[in-house]
Amino acid sequence: MPLPVPDTEESMVECRKFCGPCPSFKPNKLNEFEPHALFCSRGKSEKPVSEIENKGCSCFGCGLFSKYQLEKGYFCMPNKLG
Repeated sequence: MPLPVPDTEESMVECRKFCGPCPSFKPNKLNEFEPHALFCSRGKSEKPVSEIENKGCSCFGCGLFSKYQLEKGYFCMPNKLG
């Protein structure tokens, strides 16, 4: 069962390693929309899901994913998989 990811600077440091180079993050300019990053803790992007192109997900390699037993990935756009 997934555990809650704390919204802390420590979590953000780990997040930057994977969110920044994520194939979906930069092309969709997700940093310009709340919550900007750390989607596994803060929730999906406020950018309309219809405007987000799925180009892949880096969440699965992130240390937070295993540490907090997360599942599925694609936290920035959970309603737009595949």
